[in-house]
Amino acid sequence: MQGRGLAISILSAVVLLSWTVPALADAPPSPESDAELARRYAPVFYFHPAEIFFPQEVDVIVERARLRQTRRLWFDVNVLLKLDVLDLLDFETDPSHFLDVWYGDDGSSAYTNYSAHQAYYEAVLSPDAGGPPIVVYAHVVRDEDPKHITIQYWALYFYNDWFNKHEGDWEMVQVTLTAEGEPEWVVLSQHHGGTRRAWANAPVEGNTHPVAYVAQGSHANYFAADEIYPNGKDVGSARVEILDRTGSSGRVIPDVILLPERETLSADPTAWPGAEWLSYRGHWGETAVQSDFGGPLGPADKGLQWEQPYAWGMAQPLDTDTWYANRLRVSVTGVTAEQAQVRLATKEGDALLFVEESGNLAILHADPPAGTEVLASIRVPPYHRGDVLATWPDAAEARVTWLHFADVPFAEAGQATLELGSGGRARMAVKGGGDARTDLMLEPSESEMVKATWDAPDLVWIGGILPAHQIGRGLLIATLAALTPALAYVGALYWVDRYEKEPKRLLAAAFVWGAIPALALAVAADLFFRLPPDLIGTRALEAVRLGILAPILQEALKGAAVLFIARRYRHEFDNVLDGIIYGATVGFGFAMMGNLASYLGSFLAWGFEGLGTTVFAEGLVYGMNQALYTAVFGAGLGFARLAQKRWQRWALPMGGGVLAVGTHAFHNLLTRNLLGMSIVTIVATGAGLILLGIVAGGSLARQHRCLRVELQTEVPNTLYRTMVTPGARARAQWLALRSGGLKGWRRTRRLHQLSAELAFKKMQRGHWPGEAKIAQEIKWLRQEINALM
Repeated sequence: MQGRGLAISILSAVVLLSWTVPALADAPPSPESDAELARRYAPVFYFHPAEIFFPQEVDVIVERARLRQTRRLWFDVNVLLKLDVLDLLDFETDPSHFLDVWYGDDGSSAYTNYSAHQAYYEAVLSPDAGGPPIVVYAHVVRDEDPKHITIQYWALYFYNDWFNKHEGDWEMVQVTLTAEGEPEWVVLSQHHGGTRRAWANAPVEGNTHPVAYVAQGSHANYFAADEIYPNGKDVGSARVEILDRTGSSGRVIPDVILLPERETLSADPTAWPGAEWLSYRGHWGETAVQSDFGGPLGPADKGLQWEQPYAWGMAQPLDTDTWYANRLRVSVTGVTAEQAQVRLATKEGDALLFVEESGNLAILHADPPAGTEVLASIRVPPYHRGDVLATWPDAAEARVTWLHFADVPFAEAGQATLELGSGGRARMAVKGGGDARTDLMLEPSESEMVKATWDAPDLVWIGGILPAHQIGRGLLIATLAALTPALAYVGALYWVDRYEKEPKRLLAAAFVWGAIPALALAVAADLFFRLPPDLIGTRALEAVRLGILAPILQEALKGAAVLFIARRYRHEFDNVLDGIIYGATVGFGFAMMGNLASYLGSFLAWGFEGLGTTVFAEGLVYGMNQALYTAVFGAGLGFARLAQKRWQRWALPMGGGVLAVGTHAFHNLLTRNLLGMSIVTIVATGAGLILLGIVAGGSLARQHRCLRVELQTEVPNTLYRTMVTPGARARAQWLALRSGGLKGWRRTRRLHQLSAELAFKKMQRGHWPGEAKIAQEIKWLRQEINALM
C-alpha cells in the first residue's frame, strides 16, 4: 500500500509539473530587473519608405554641434565650439543652453536648411553610412504607483523633417505593466501629446514587443501602418492641416540603453556609461522664434511625462477616439470589446484589405473600393440595446458621412447586418427570432456630412494663410524695418560731408548697386557653392567652410561700384571722406536688401512672431558691418586719390581691398565660429566704426585747412569767414531762406558749394600740376562764383 501511495504521489507531481512548467515558460519574467524588463518589452519600429532619419545615440547630435546660450534681451552666444557627451555634465542647471548643429557656416547649418541636414545625415551620420547604431533609451519607473510599473523608450532623431522643421527630435513609446509584470497599456507619443491602447488591442510582436509605426519626418508614433493622420494647427483665424504618414518598411527592434533618475546619475556618473547626457537641461537643437520650430528639451525636462509617466499616459486619449475620422468605421456602444464583435467585408463576402477589428469597433484603414458596398456583421449579447455608429468616407469630395443608429433593439440572436454604400447610404437589418421576414429594418436616426482631410502640403508658409490685411501689415513692417535704418544711415553720411556734398545721383547709384546687382550676384554665387561637391569640387567647398568665399565675393561686388565712381568721376572723388561715404552707401544698400529678404522670410515662415526685436537688432548691426567693410576699401581709394607716388596709387586701393576682406572674414569668424553675436563682436564692430570715424574726422580737418589756405585770397572776406567758421554756413543759408525765399536759399547754398569745390580743386592742382582738366575746372568755378556774387 505504501508503495502504491508513493507511486501515486510521484505521478501527481509529474502531472503537476507538466502543467506548470509551460505556464511558467509563457509567464512574464519577475519584475525585479529594470534592464530585463526594458529589453523584454523593447518596441518594434516600422518606418515610412521615404524616411531618412532613424533613432540613434545622442552622439549623433552632440558630436556635430556647438553649445550656445540664449541671453535675455541679447544675442545668442557661443559657449563651446566642440563638445562630447561628458561636457554636458557641466550644464545641468541652466536651461538657456542649446545644441546647434554646425557645419561651418550659417547657410548650411541653419535649422531651416533641411536639404543640407538631409544630405549630411545620409552621407555621414545614418546607420547605413557608419553613423551611431539605432538605439532607444529606457526609463523604468516603479515608485509612482505601487500597482504599476512604467517603461518608457525614448528615441532621439537627428532632425525633424516635417512641417515644423527643427534639429533634434525626441519621441517615446511607453508600456505600462502591473506590479506582477503583466502588460496593460501602450502609449505612443505624438508631437505634444500622445494616444493609448490597451495591450490587448495594440499591435504586438512576439507577445512582448509593442509595434510603433513612425510617421515620416515628424517621427510621431502611431498604432496603424500605411495610414494618414491629419494634424490641425490654428494660426490666427485660420486652421492649417498637416498630415502624418506612416509606413511598414525598415522593421527594427532597437538596442536599449537604461537611464537612471537624474539624482542617481549625479551621485555617480561613471556608473551609467552612455547616460551622462541626462543631466543636461538645455535644448537639443537650435532655438527659433516659435518654440515648435526649435530644438526640444530632453526627456527628463518633459515635466509630468517623465516624472509621473503612468498618470501622464492614462491622461492621453484613446487612439481610436482621436484618429481615423476620415475612415470607414463601425462601432457599437454599451458593450466592451470582449462582449461584441464587428467584422467588415464586401457585400459579396470578399475580404477587405487593411481592416482592423477589435471587438466592438472595426476600421478600414484605406478608402473603400470604388463601386463596392461594405457589409458590417455585428454580434452583441442577446437583447442588448445600444447605439451603432458608422462613417462612410468620400475622398473625392473630401467629406465623411456620419451615421447614427440610436438605441438599436437587438433580439435574442444579438446579430445585425449593416450595409454601407457610396454617398453615405446605409441600412441595418437586426436579426429577429426566425427567418429573414422577422428581421427589423432600420434607417439611420441621424446623418451628417462633414469635411475631412486626405491630403495636405508638407510645407506651410504661415504668412501665406493670414488674412489679407494682416499680410499687408506684416509686409509693410518688414519693408519699413529694412528701408528706414538704411536711409537714416545714408542721410547721416550726407550730413557729415559738410564742405562739399557728393552729388545725389552718384550716391543713389551707389546705393542701388549695393541693393540690387551686388546682392543678386552674391546670392547667386552663394547658391552655386551649395551645389553637390562632385559638381564644383572639394576645394571650393573648403573655401566655403573656412568662411573665405563670402567676404571675397561680397567685397569684390560692392567695391566694384566704388572703384567705378573713383575712376569715372574723378572730379567728384576728391579725398578719403568721399571714399568712405561712397563705400558705406554701397554697404547700406546691400544690407537693406539683405535685411528685407531676412525679415520677409521670417514673416512668411512664422508670421508676426518672426518679426521680433532680436531679428531687427541683428539687422541694424548687419547694416553697420556691411557699411564698415566697403568703407574701408573706399578709404583706400581716397588715400590713393591724394597720393603723390605712382606705386601708392595702386598699392593703397589693393591694401584697402585686402583689409576690407580681412575685416569681413574676421568678423564672420568671431560671430559664426568663435563667440557668436556677443559683447566682444559688438565692440569689434564699434571699434571699427570708431576707427573709420577717426579717419573721416581727419579728412574733415584736412578739408577745413584746405578751405582756410586756398580761399583766403579767392573770395571776399565775408564769404571767407562764412566758409571757415563752424556753423556759419548753416546760419547764412537760413538767413537767405528768410530774406530771399527758396530761390535765395538755393543761390547761397550753391555759392558755398562752389567755393568749397574751388578750394579742393586748387589743392588737387598742387598735387597734380600736370592735369590740364583741373585748371579748366578752376577757371570755370571762379566764373560761376563771381556771377553769384
